Amino acid sequence: MFQTIAAISTPPGKGGVALIRISGEDAVSVASSVFQPMTGAPLCEREARRAVFGTIRHPITGEIIDTGVATLFRAPASFTGEDVAEITCHGGTAVTRAVLMATFAAGAEMAGPGNFTRRAFVNGKMTLSEAQAIGLLIDADTESRRALASGAARGNVSRALDRIATSLTEVLSALYAAIDYPEEDVGDEGEKQILSTVQTAVGDIDALRRTYKTGQAIAEGIPTVIAGLPNSGKSSLYNALLGREEAIVTDIPGTTRDVLSASADIGGVTLLLSDTAGIREGSDAVEMIGVQRAKDKLAGAALVFFVLDAGTPLTPDCTDLFEEVCALSVPTVVIFNKSDTGCALSAEEIASFTARADYTLSLSAKTGDGMEELRRVIAAIAGTDKLDTQNDAIIWDARQEASLSRACDLLNDALCGLTVGDPLDAVCTLCESALSEIRGVDGRAVDEDIIAGIFARFCVGK
Repeated sequence: MFQTIAAISTPPGKGGVALIRISGEDAVSVASSVFQPMTGAPLCEREARRAVFGTIRHPITGEIIDTGVATLFRAPASFTGEDVAEITCHGGTAVTRAVLMATFAAGAEMAGPGNFTRRAFVNGKMTLSEAQAIGLLIDADTESRRALASGAARGNVSRALDRIATSLTEVLSALYAAIDYPEEDVGDEGEKQILSTVQTAVGDIDALRRTYKTGQAIAEGIPTVIAGLPNSGKSSLYNALLGREEAIVTDIPGTTRDVLSASADIGGVTLLLSDTAGIREGSDAVEMIGVQRAKDKLAGAALVFFVLDAGTPLTPDCTDLFEEVCALSVPTVVIFNKSDTGCALSAEEIASFTARADYTLSLSAKTGDGMEELRRVIAAIAGTDKLDTQNDAIIWDARQEASLSRACDLLNDALCGLTVGDPLDAVCTLCESALSEIRGVDGRAVDEDIIAGIFARFCVGK
């Protein structure tokens, strides 16, 4: 943490420009050693946050590497909270590496994964949840992931945690006073106020904890399998969800022989879609392999779209397959496909699916009719229909959810203790432990190994 570090902060490969970031006590002197402004004073004397054009040179040989732009950020008004220098050069692979090597020759050391963001966290420039959100924002490949990460990076989660922590601190202050000065009885009204505040905190924690399912669905995605008999329209639905012709679609049963996989942002949720072979007794060895792979995918699904051709009569094979899907005990959406060709199913047959499935709907993957309803169903399953991804506090990490669950359990025990008249010091201990769990979500009381693990997932240069 006391070394001056440097790394390339833009993606590897060719580009218009590349950025080399330097952070630490000697960041300004390192940058001044490799960057010479075209006019005026040396870089170290320049005003912070003002871009300067100049020449980039090797600090020992004096070789001119490139021309570019340098900007200084003085501590603590920088991303890391330390002195930071950023040098922008042309984005060729060789020239970018040459500039980085020049900073090493001037005294900087190679930054590791997430080192810059970790310094920002350690120096109090951001909370741990905000730092994790930056990592999610960098990796975001869908609009819903971007919105979730953007909101958390702007402090949505941290502010919610701060409000809870503040209320618990007030409770602890009252409990400490009652313990230290037993002759000063808090009275019935004081006890009611403590009880009410703890109950409110429990409600707030539980509300935040319950956003985990939605946050996880957005951040990590829902493994979703499209299953059904051959020629039911699974591949057409797969293409419709992706918005492009990815799977081959024909009228010949058994066209899909292998599993096709892709991610899609549907209903504000990331679906990890798998289009599978129609499950039946295969006519050849290749199709049987595809059927087995479809069954393997189904075994690991977290959501199933069970597709039926509504324009053909129901068969025992279809009902048998539906029984297998129901046995998985995962959310299942029954889709009566090919609604544009009419419906050959009886009201009783439709009701038999409706009674077992989580949702049923009719659509035409060919015409797109009913796709909007499917999007609403997906949003309802994941909970994105009840949350504002951009502005609400939403957690997505298992560690966050575990800490909030422990805090909830501890405060519920405290409420029980207050109700039955347990000693105040016992109640106080429970509230202290709950507060520690809340602060741990944002890294204010978290194990060093956990912090190291979080930042190890970042790219070098961030």
